[in-house]
Amino acid sequence: MKRIISVFAVALLLVMAFASFAVSAEESTFHVTHYNDSAAEGACVIFTETYSGGGWWIHVAFAPVEGKENTYEIVEMVNGVSDGSGVPLEIPEGGFVYGLNTGNNWGDLTQAAIDAGNFESQWWYGNYQQDQEYYTTNFVNEATKAMITTTTSWVVGDVFVINGLDLEGLTVPTSTPDTKWYDEAYVCTATFTAATDDSQLPEESDPEAESKPADESKPADESKPANESVPADTSAPADNSADAPADGGNTTLWIVLGVVGAVVVIAVIVIVSKKKK
Repeated sequence: MKRIISVFAVALLLVMAFASFAVSAEESTFHVTHYNDSAAEGACVIFTETYSGGGWWIHVAFAPVEGKENTYEIVEMVNGVSDGSGVPLEIPEGGFVYGLNTGNNWGDLTQAAIDAGNFESQWWYGNYQQDQEYYTTNFVNEATKAMITTTTSWVVGDVFVINGLDLEGLTVPTSTPDTKWYDEAYVCTATFTAATDDSQLPEESDPEAESKPADESKPADESKPANESVPADTSAPADNSADAPADGGNTTLWIVLGVVGAVVVIAVIVIVSKKKK
């Protein structure tokens, strides 16, 4: 009898631990640093209006899901983070384009040019003379790099519930408004959850939206803004699992309850059979 009780207790503890992990993984940060700023480096930008540039960016177009609050479907994507092939996307009606770039560590680039003895021949040397603070700043930050890694796992047709965005007032969702977005202390308060249950998913999927390729008719912006002339560092942080899209909470809850119920039933059956013997 003691062995049965011990096994039951261990099984119950395992189930509770799983449930706790599942609940904590439901929501992830939807990292946002700017609105409608295509010059920001190391940034995660929400575009609600036509923009330009973005060669070294990943661009994700989100369209609202009709009848579902704060729910958006990915309708188009283009990734230029590794090769500078990114192009601006059209803003979906009622939605937005999410643009992300790694940015440059200008401090290291400046020092490397000085060490190599070719500092004054750099194309950005004139800009450096005008704004030395900018051209010695490290815009590369772990939060944006982690979000870029998460974004590369998305595909056209994915649906997310995104909370905390202000698509009308354009107020950046942060609890640290006086902290630079590339600073480790910057905190974003917007969140997203993968829509996986019937209450969040659209009634019917649109085959055309799922197969719609990036608009290749739009040539990339030939001009080279300061923040895009040097390929950004595209290395991903060692562990980005915390930012990966989570499964829907309702599905997980039912699985947990089912496992708990099964454990209880098995324990009762074993106890009763032992008493009969």
